[in-house]
Amino acid sequence: MPGIEDVEREIKIVLRGEPEILFDAANYLISTGGKRLRPRLLLTFNDALGGNHEQAIKAAASIEMLHNFTLIHDDIMDKDETRHGVPTTHVKYGEAIAILAGDVLQSQSQMEMARATEGLPKNKARHLLERHAHISTEIARGQTLDMTFEDLPYEKFNSKLYYSMIRLKTAVLFSHACWVGAYLADASSSLANKAAIFGLNLGMAFQMADDILGLVGDPSITGKPVGSDVRNGKKTMPIIIALSKLSGEKRLKVLNMLKEEDISVIDDIVEIGGIDDTKLLMNQFYQKAESVLSAFPKSTQIEDLRALLSSSVVREK
Repeated sequence: MPGIEDVEREIKIVLRGEPEILFDAANYLISTGGKRLRPRLLLTFNDALGGNHEQAIKAAASIEMLHNFTLIHDDIMDKDETRHGVPTTHVKYGEAIAILAGDVLQSQSQMEMARATEGLPKNKARHLLERHAHISTEIARGQTLDMTFEDLPYEKFNSKLYYSMIRLKTAVLFSHACWVGAYLADASSSLANKAAIFGLNLGMAFQMADDILGLVGDPSITGKPVGSDVRNGKKTMPIIIALSKLSGEKRLKVLNMLKEEDISVIDDIVEIGGIDDTKLLMNQFYQKAESVLSAFPKSTQIEDLRALLSSSVVREK
């Protein structure tokens, strides 16, 4: 089975060009680290189903470049100054170059996925490329909801809106990575769809883990400042749960602290049970994802997928 080092080598080959500053900026965030969870999922599903390694490497590189494109633009919109414990791309290179670097990553992602379809029947290749292009739109929809919800009063926000946002912003790319891995291995529609369902539920759980870390994570490990979600007015599950359990003056106090972006509200959210109850919900999505794996033939790769699922939820960054 190909490894992440093969994917990173492919990305370095693809992200070369002039002006040098543009491609340095496009490479920058990838070079600072990251879990590489999405390409790992793609490679593992592909290998479990007997796929072509060269195709999988190109597709995994495409997925990772698309992911990093979204991170660069998200950091600009959220005005975040650090990621992975280092300055964000727009802080290091300036906002204009960062935007262009994101554009390069997005376009190169599309080109690399096209290279991954070489040798496929025309209709099969077209379906994959159309679906890959559509994912960018889905993620943009999710980010738009995230930004829109920042201005929505906390009193009007609810779990239904939250789920619609994180499905688009986070979970669909996990789902897509898993589906592509299976699809390129010529899996049946049923198995490819099950891979997509696994990724979707993993992505939902992953975002809830992020929500928890955004409030109580160790910044020296997460690489993000304490309370950034509160400062940015992010509507996350621990906050939704905490508000749903409060009434009267206590609820009004927490609402005012959130509106004032007072990060000491985190202590109240923890005390009320926002973190613990989010973990329970997160585990429900975890269980849904794990149950899907029973549809696949037993193998070491399927066990690897279980391990990737676990590491996406039980983590410190």
